[in-house]
Amino acid sequence: MITLASVIDQFQDDFLSEYQNRLRPNQISALHAIKRCRTQMSPVMQVNCADCDYQTFVPHSCGHRNCPHCQHHDCQQWIERQVQRQVPADYFMNTFTLPAQLRPLAKQNPRLVYSMMFDCAWATLQSFSKNDKQLRGDAGAIAVLHTHSR
Repeated sequence: MITLASVIDQFQDDFLSEYQNRLRPNQISALHAIKRCRTQMSPVMQVNCADCDYQTFVPHSCGHRNCPHCQHHDCQQWIERQVQRQVPADYFMNTFTLPAQLRPLAKQNPRLVYSMMFDCAWATLQSFSKNDKQLRGDAGAIAVLHTHSR
């Protein structure tokens, strides 16, 4: 199976020579962490068997929030919690896309821009649910920000 770490290892130099000036420090940090995760480059933990003399060294996980190895379990738990919170009602997926003209502003001020985007999206959904003759009710929402950096 091909791992993300092996892809990074193979293509990182070419990728960085092409795109490093466009990457934020946290994105470069994620690349380095994922590349080292559970490899010989990461710190190790010694594991000893209590019943025999067997011992081995196990590489540590990186723990980075963008690492698919480290965050898979947390992601699955989040999904399970969301499924349990569902109410017996119709669900609709709505996607709001930040216009390309605003992306440079979002890159410089992500917290402010995305906060405003969520506020506007929520106001739009509330307006639609109150004014639509079939919906006529109060909307509820779970909002997730999806970016190319995760």
